[in-house]
Amino acid sequence: MGGKASLVLVLAFGLLFGVVGSNMLKTSNEATDTFVDYFKKTKAHNIATSAANMAANKIFTDKNWIAGFDDLPIAGGLAYASVETYDIYNKKITARSNFNGYKDTVQVWLEPKNFAQFGNFYDEMGSVWWATGDTCSGPFHTNDFLNALGNPVFLGYTTTLKGVKLYDASSYAEIHGGYDQGIHIPLTFDATIIEDAAIAGGKVFEKLGGGYINVKIQFNSDATVTFWQRDGSIGPWGDSTVVDLNIIAPNGVLYVKQGDVFISGVLDGRITVMANKSGGAGGIINITDDLIYKKNPLVEPSANMLGLVAQDYVMVPFDDTRGDIDIHASIYAQNAGLVIEERADYSTAYKMNLLGGVIGKKVEPTATYKKVGGIWVPDKGYSYVHKFDERFNKVVPPFFPLTDKYRVVSWLE
Repeated sequence: MGGKASLVLVLAFGLLFGVVGSNMLKTSNEATDTFVDYFKKTKAHNIATSAANMAANKIFTDKNWIAGFDDLPIAGGLAYASVETYDIYNKKITARSNFNGYKDTVQVWLEPKNFAQFGNFYDEMGSVWWATGDTCSGPFHTNDFLNALGNPVFLGYTTTLKGVKLYDASSYAEIHGGYDQGIHIPLTFDATIIEDAAIAGGKVFEKLGGGYINVKIQFNSDATVTFWQRDGSIGPWGDSTVVDLNIIAPNGVLYVKQGDVFISGVLDGRITVMANKSGGAGGIINITDDLIYKKNPLVEPSANMLGLVAQDYVMVPFDDTRGDIDIHASIYAQNAGLVIEERADYSTAYKMNLLGGVIGKKVEPTATYKKVGGIWVPDKGYSYVHKFDERFNKVVPPFFPLTDKYRVVSWLE
């Protein structure tokens, strides 16, 4: 019995170890297969991601690039990328990969950055200095030096092409939102986009038979607009017309063809106003008094939104009785900037409270300054007190000018 028992025990252990060993080998093989499968899937995914990045970089450097690529060797596999255009200017990249039969796809959506997404943007600074009393919020960019006299404040992400230049040893720029330099963004836009939009679904103001005109616009808090028109820059205005904004401009564009605009009021709606310059005339928007939203987005939810686009410049005409002025808008001035007329003739320094942004060829001086107790302070004109409209990060005024730089708005892996 002892011998037989031992034999049975040996056979049992042999069988047990055989089963366990087989399972261990099977488990080891499955682990190896799983690792190899994971490796190949990861490689395929990384190749597709690399292809998407490469295609996006092509578009970042050349906004017109739509060629895509086929059978591009990357890390032992092949990559493919195609580019589709949608909504006129936006682009969609579809990047695919193949690594030893394993495939993956990455999709990327890009759109041009809108100039309204800057709190301040200036192509050149010239001899104008940001000074004590000036406060800028939102993204700030200049294709020049940032000139600082005293201690101007920059609350948003600030970028320059050439760096920061200080007026004297007591001057410094307070930059709170981060800083980078060596960045150039061209100040260009296609004016026909706004004109075409006005023709298709907005309002075009023009002189019968062609030529230079003036248009006076007053927004009303009941979602209407009152406007007057005259031929030339002097003489009486024509009869006033009152109309609902959604009737006069369903797509939100008011376009003055070869003319200047005089504008004020309380806006209840979403509108972009453009003054076109042609034949050396027009292209100026005059903000004659407060220009505000019916609902201030800083204190309550608001759908009110205004863009002012001047092919020459935007100006606050001289009026020493006006006092402080409030402006709610994103302002684009192609040939100059936001001008304070006769700033040195004001009796004191008032505040220009701007909610939105200023984008222009150059920064314009808004006040004169004097030194008091060794500190530069505003003396006459308007101190520039600015708050960026954060809504413009996602929604902008209708057909507002676009930069030629794209940004990623969605990335799907």
